[in-house]
Amino acid sequence: MTTRQSIRVLAVGVCGSDTTRRRAGYAVASLGHEIVGYAPDGVRVAVRPLSPCGTCPMCRRGWTEQCPADRSIGRHDDGTGGFSGTVSAYPDQIYTLPDHVPTPVATLADPLACILHALHGLPVRDANVLVIGDGPMAALAAASARSAGAERVTVSVKSRDRTARLAAFGDSVVTARDLPANHYDVVVESAGGVSSEPILVAARAVAPLGHVVALGVYPQQTIADIPVRALLEKESVLRGSKAYRTGPDRDDFASALALLAAAPGDYEPIISSTPRWSLDGPNPPAIERGSGLKTVYVADRRA
Repeated sequence: MTTRQSIRVLAVGVCGSDTTRRRAGYAVASLGHEIVGYAPDGVRVAVRPLSPCGTCPMCRRGWTEQCPADRSIGRHDDGTGGFSGTVSAYPDQIYTLPDHVPTPVATLADPLACILHALHGLPVRDANVLVIGDGPMAALAAASARSAGAERVTVSVKSRDRTARLAAFGDSVVTARDLPANHYDVVVESAGGVSSEPILVAARAVAPLGHVVALGVYPQQTIADIPVRALLEKESVLRGSKAYRTGPDRDDFASALALLAAAPGDYEPIISSTPRWSLDGPNPPAIERGSGLKTVYVADRRA
């Protein structure tokens, strides 16, 4: 059996799921799955948190994101998350980083892989794309759509006061009330939340024969009263997207790292805060997303 390697954590990005789990009582050491660290040989690496079993029916068909036995790093209250300072990972979860990619930018590989999985197979090139959301996933989705050759990318935010932080990633930033109906070829819903309003906005905004992909996270009790007749008349497609795929035939995490390496400067503005994190300090980091787009904690350690 393949032996896990011990990775000394150098930086951890804060995901919305981390703040949710922290509020639910998870220990700080259990959290953190957007990880960059040092391998045993001192090489700087990104760590893919997903670890599908490889043997279940889903994995055998290549649908690793649906693996029911996946044991992702930083998803369980067991003290083994990125904020523990050290994580154990199998060799196939460890990716060597090019020297020119800044450490905080490299932590974006996991959320960017989620975006690439969501966009996979969609007709983004030359398309009129709408991204719904005002967080880091929206910024990543807009940047990825541009990279994939979209003709125009519009970002829809909740309120005007959030326009500035997304302006660099889309051709225009608007609020939901400004969106025309039946207009966008591809709609990426990344907002999530308790209300189903983002899904309803997406269903209204998508053009005939267009595609809506939902990757925002909602609680189980959220139910969307979708205008089914309108979708039928428009022949639009609405589907969900969960995590990302990894394996010999397709590795979204590796693809995300390749994008980050090709143009790290395009993604660096997503990182809004890089507080230092003392591994030996008496207090654990406050797992908060902050008021900007993305917080990445950088540990005080050397290779």
